[in-house]
Amino acid sequence: MTTDLICLLLLALWSIPLNHAPAIGRIATAGAEWGMGNRDTQPEGLPSWVGRADRAQRNHHDNLAMIAVVILIAHATGNADTATATSSIVILAARVAHGLFYIIGIGPLRSISYVVALAAMASIAWRCISPLLG
Repeated sequence: MTTDLICLLLLALWSIPLNHAPAIGRIATAGAEWGMGNRDTQPEGLPSWVGRADRAQRNHHDNLAMIAVVILIAHATGNADTATATSSIVILAARVAHGLFYIIGIGPLRSISYVVALAAMASIAWRCISPLLG
């Protein structure tokens, strides 16, 4: 398996802690009974990090498909190389950092990590497109 695909796999697995972080915060506030129930109502008095964790999770899922498509196209077209591998590593690190900075509440670093991941993804896309341009 290539570095690009390993990074994509790890990025997909990063979904697991991001999926559970908001629920853990809600259960810590409302108790296990609420967590095992139907969750028809949201607990009151949640710490602000729980809302940020929800938004980090949505942002991750919103971006994961786009990242996956770019990495998979590079792999399928034979354009995966050391440059795309490096970019995939940068995407992985930046997206994990983005989620952590989002939950912790460090907005400027969250934004920087988002832009870094986008730039690395654009780098992979360029590696796929540049051979077509001659």
